[in-house]
Order: sequence, then structure tokens, then C-alpha cells
Amino acid sequence: MLTGIDWSNWLLGLDWTLRIVGVFVVICRRRPPSVSLAWIAIVLAVPFIGFVAYMFFGENRLGRSRVERYLNARLTVDEHAGALWILRNLNWTDENRRFSPVAEYGAGVAEMPALVGNSLELIHDTEGFIDRIIEDIDSAQHHVHIETFIWQEADAGERMTDAVCRAAKRGVACRVLADGIGSKHFFRSDLPGRMRDAGAQVLAALPAHPVRALFSRLDLRDHRKIVVIDSNTGYSGSQNINGTSFNAKVAEKTGPWIDASIRIRGPAAQALQQVFLRMWEVESREQIDDMDDYFPRIETGDFGECTVQTIPSGPGPAPRAIKDALLTTIYNCRDEFVMTTPYFVPGEAMTAALIAAAQRGVHVELIMPKRLDSPIVAIAGRAFYRDLLEAGVRILHYRPALLHSKIFTADREIALIGSTNFDQRSFYLNFEVTSIIYDSDFASLLRSLQTHYAGESDEVTLAEWRKRPRYKQIVENAMQLVAPLL
Repeated sequence: MLTGIDWSNWLLGLDWTLRIVGVFVVICRRRPPSVSLAWIAIVLAVPFIGFVAYMFFGENRLGRSRVERYLNARLTVDEHAGALWILRNLNWTDENRRFSPVAEYGAGVAEMPALVGNSLELIHDTEGFIDRIIEDIDSAQHHVHIETFIWQEADAGERMTDAVCRAAKRGVACRVLADGIGSKHFFRSDLPGRMRDAGAQVLAALPAHPVRALFSRLDLRDHRKIVVIDSNTGYSGSQNINGTSFNAKVAEKTGPWIDASIRIRGPAAQALQQVFLRMWEVESREQIDDMDDYFPRIETGDFGECTVQTIPSGPGPAPRAIKDALLTTIYNCRDEFVMTTPYFVPGEAMTAALIAAAQRGVHVELIMPKRLDSPIVAIAGRAFYRDLLEAGVRILHYRPALLHSKIFTADREIALIGSTNFDQRSFYLNFEVTSIIYDSDFASLLRSLQTHYAGESDEVTLAEWRKRPRYKQIVENAMQLVAPLL
């Protein structure tokens, strides 16, 4: 029989074996040094738990079968969507030629070209967004495709459910894909059953259960917000399928979510279709035989003149696509870069890009909510404020509510809008989608919305930031060490 001392030695040996193995695995992954060093510190500092935490949350594991299905889906979907590439002739004008590297990056790395011939509509009213989608669903003739992180189980969620049921009952193919964690209350309600009874297909993306935890990482989420109707109308932005009543308890402290989305008419809607169908085939295992029906030919000029590029990202191929597109945009700015985001944990590369832009004379402005629903993320983000303020970056805190819009404008010439936050989770872990708009008129419209946000915000000055209590600075600096993991 082993003595207590023997058990102690055995546990100590096991602990150090796990630490050494953990450090070895982290080093072999060759990720950004800040991320690797943060995980090495956790593995070495926290016995047993540090190693277990890394195995569950440090590896971007989708699961082997899901990765194989994703690669197969890309082949089948992209083959039918290939007609989009013939619309690649962008005919860059003098005003946006400077941002052609952004489009070239998206086409080369994310394999999604910029598409001409679109009309755009900005929607920044929560209930108006739901009303507009329902109006289009009620006019749908062939299909309705919806992908969302959150589907509210009441109010707006019920109204959207009723619209999908009406469409399905009249023979429209309806497919709904909602994140298994973000929409967990939805899947526990009667709404999915109602849609299925009407003939719609409803699935949970990346469902979380104990067995899956053994083979894949559970906090890799589908954070996209996509609606495609009849291949020529699409929606993308920051708003989920929710109304102003969503998350009422949290809203008592932060205020309701303020979102912004776009309605697209034209070939860029088919780019969103491409992103949706890739994910749908992975999660449903459905082989869609009539794929050509979802990518009909759209002639340039049928809908408008805006050029729009869809950039998806997520664990797997091209995980940094949106992040690097943003970096390319920042480095090509000459006059201003204005950003609206609820969650701000930039990391080293993004911080360096923002500081470099400000130091070369670009007006860099960050608009973020004053009160956030995630205190840890808020603290981690504010750890970067001092360096940014010292470089001349303007930081504004939006007072009225939780500003949930994700809008980036550059020189009032191009704009990015979508589901992507300016944090490490969106850049590396979540499935996201962002639309890049190469149109000075629409970029100016989005810039005007940002100006409206700024008018209802409090500016953070360097002088007042330096006067904060010492304990706050220590906490923020400590959180900055783990910021790469957030």
C-alpha cells in the first residue's frame, strides 16, 4: 500500500509532467507570442487546473469530422458559387483605389471577391430591422435562410417564427441555423417545433454537450448574423433575432442593445448565401442537390452600383481573415479611422496599428459603451487606454445604452459592418462575417451614424485617466496579461 508521502510524490510528479507537456504543446502550436506566453504562465502557475483549462479552452478544436465536413462543404458550395468571380472587375475609381489592397486581400485569402452592382439600406432601429426582414420573408418565393447567434424566445423571436411558418406553409424552403449556446433558451421553447411542424428546417449550430467536449472546444461559437431571401436580398450586421425587450435584466444596468445592420440587394447577397450554405452543410449533413437554384445569375446594374465584399472568418481555414482585413484598412488610412464596437480587447498587433495611425496624423476615434455586460472584458480593454490616449487616439464612452454596433469607417471612403467585435474572441474563435463597402456615399452615411453616437458620449481624457486610483491600474494591468485569451 502506498503511504501518504508516496501519494504526495506521485501527485507532484504528475503535476510537473502535465506542466511540462502543457508547455511543450503550447510551444508547438506556434501561435502569437502573447497568446502562447499567457497560456504558459497559466499552465505553470496553476497546478492541474491550468493544464485542464488549456486542453478545454486553449486548443481551437472543431472536431475532426466537423473540419472534414467543412472542407467538403466549401468544395460543393464554392463550385456552384464560382459564377460570382466573373463579377470581379471592380473598376476602381480614384477615390477608393487606395483601398484596393483590402479587396485584393479578401479575394486572395478569404476567397471572396468584391462584387459590384448592389443597393444598400442602413437599418439602425431594432424593431424596424425585424419588421423589414418579416416584410421580405412574406414576399419570399423560393427560400429563406437565417443564421444567427441569438434567437429571442419571445417578442421579436415569436414574430420572426410566425413569418417563417407562413413562408414554409406556402412551399418556401426555410432553413434556420441558430447557435447552440447563444440561442439555448430558444431551443428550449416551442418555437423550433412550431417552425418544424410548418415544414421549416431548424438546427443548432455547434451544439454543446459532454461528449462533444471530449473532441472539440465548446466555446467556439457561431456569432454570425445572416439572412438571405431568394438569393438577391440579404441582411448582415450586429443585430440578432431579438427586439428591444431582449435581456431585460441586464438592460436595467446597461440599457438596451443599440445595433446597426444593412439590407443588401444584389450579388453580394449571394456571397452571404455562400457563407450560410457552407455552415449549413456542415451542421445539417444535408447535400443540397439543386445548388444552382441558390446562385442565379445577377447582371451588374440590376440593383445598384455599390461594391460590397463579404469576408467570413472562423476556426479552420483563414481564421484571421477579418482581423487582417481590418489591419490592412487601418494601415491604408490617411485622414481618419473611426470605430464603433461593444467589446474592445485589441491585442498587440491592433494596438500597434491604431497607435501608428494616430502618430502619423490620422484621426483615430473609438466609440464604445460606457457600461458593458461583461466586466472582465471591460477591464481588459481599458488596460490599453493609456497607450492609445498618449498616442493621440480619441476614446468616447456612449452613455444612453449598450452600443452593440460593429462599424468601422476609413477616410469616409470605405466602411466595414458586421458581427465582428474588436476583440480576440471575434478575431480567432468565433465564426464571424463582415461586409466591406467600397462606396463613399454609404461610408459617409455610416460615418454620420457614428457622429450621432459620439454626440451622446463622454470623452475619456488622458489627464483624468492618469488620475484613476492605483488599485484600478493594477487590476487592469493584470487583466492585460490574459487579454490575448479573451
